[in-house]
Amino acid sequence: MSKAHQPSLLEQFRRASAAELAPGPYESWRMKLSDGTSQATAIMYQSGKLVISGHAPAFDQAIAIVEAVAKPVAKEPAPAHSTASAPGEAPPENEPHIGTDEAGKGDFFGPLVTAGVYVDDRVAKLLRALSVRDSKTVGDRELRVLAGNIRDVVEEQKRAVLLVAPKRYNELYRQMRSEGKNLNTLLAWTHTRVIEDLIKNGVRPKFILSDQFGDKRYIESRLLADTRLSGVPVIQMHRAEADVAVAAASILARDGFLRWLEQAGKTLGLTVPKGASPKVIETGRLLVARLGVDALKDYAKVSFKTMEKVLAP
Repeated sequence: MSKAHQPSLLEQFRRASAAELAPGPYESWRMKLSDGTSQATAIMYQSGKLVISGHAPAFDQAIAIVEAVAKPVAKEPAPAHSTASAPGEAPPENEPHIGTDEAGKGDFFGPLVTAGVYVDDRVAKLLRALSVRDSKTVGDRELRVLAGNIRDVVEEQKRAVLLVAPKRYNELYRQMRSEGKNLNTLLAWTHTRVIEDLIKNGVRPKFILSDQFGDKRYIESRLLADTRLSGVPVIQMHRAEADVAVAAASILARDGFLRWLEQAGKTLGLTVPKGASPKVIETGRLLVARLGVDALKDYAKVSFKTMEKVLAP
């Protein structure tokens, strides 16, 4: 949503007697609208993205307010009372399904962590009530709290986390490259693994949702071969983290990634930085000088171009 529309939209929510809630990280504002026993929450991110979640009739009222100010409105996620989805959209998040997401794929240091979470209507509502959302909009401290809340709400057999440590990541990546495959194949492999684990635990999703990163046919074919699961749609879409199951998976994956970095830092006696910043390069050079090039494979994804900068004279 354009910045020009945002003040007017906020004012309209105030006129509708919406309650102003404390905004979270990366949020401009957060409003809660009530209508009888139903509630809807509108979150305006600093990026201009607007997310509305909740139940009718409060949800419908929130949508009407937004459409009166600016069209179209991004309805993410779909309202829990809805039973249909438009072409190119995910089905309603209250339907029994698995959401998957990963963390660490763009970080030089640390593992690739992929998580999957199965939700039904009850769990989806509980997670929304706990403010579970895309991990990219959550600070590290709050993320730890949300991850604990998710583990309390989602039974152990209905969540799965796969951590591919750097040493194993480097081996798998080298193997897949030798077979003419790329990072997307490795990502699909990890997503399929966590889905397989959940299905073997007995969950029966109506659909599977993940962020769009590659050819979903790889996941579908692997599921059919390894679990004999057929007829369950595998949906990949941009910004899938708007779905509460994917958001929960993104938080569990990020939590696993941060915990690994923290433990590695204690082992090495330094802070292991995230991302691929100049600080990352500096830390990489320090570790090469201290431990040697080969030892870096235990802590970093050496296929990254960052490795060339670490080794540059």
